[in-house]
Amino acid sequence: MFLKMRIHNYLNIYMLKLLILSSLIALNSEIVFGQDTMEDANLSISFSEDNDTKIITTKAIDQDGIPIEDLELYYFVKRTFSLLPFGDAFNSTDENGIIKVEFPNDLPGDTLGNVNIVVKLMESDIYNDQTLEITKNWGIPTVIEDQETEKRSLWAAAANAPISLIVIVSSMIIAIWYIIFYIIFKLYKISKIKSIN
Repeated sequence: MFLKMRIHNYLNIYMLKLLILSSLIALNSEIVFGQDTMEDANLSISFSEDNDTKIITTKAIDQDGIPIEDLELYYFVKRTFSLLPFGDAFNSTDENGIIKVEFPNDLPGDTLGNVNIVVKLMESDIYNDQTLEITKNWGIPTVIEDQETEKRSLWAAAANAPISLIVIVSSMIIAIWYIIFYIIFKLYKISKIKSIN
């Protein structure tokens, strides 16, 4: 009797575990497959300049042409290795679907002053991620100095490094190699000594 009751309890616990596991699997699949499909937002960007202020205006509308309110957009300037953010930490559209962001005046551009402005729509619950990239002549032109006329400095290329730095580093390297060869020479002389027997 006791053995029968024990087997019966074991089967009940086993069935309970199986029921919980199957309900979790069904719930997860319902969450994954029950999500609505995301749509694309239409973003249009315009640029304006007033005296020293440069303003980027972005308008966001949905597929039906209705302005999107409280949509967060992120503004970046493309640099050599990454994207440099500018504007507020959270830029969200107003009731007309418009954001106005001031562009910084002190960003260096290429030799002509061109900068790549990147506007990203990221991590929205309703709309797909988008990236818009526009080249605009709003940066400070970068002057590239000629390598031959460049003065000696720490940040210069190896050919224009300060002479004192070259002398110090070269003498340290020579001193280290001298010590290494001296130790090898002494080890060679020690190996030539015959033991006294």
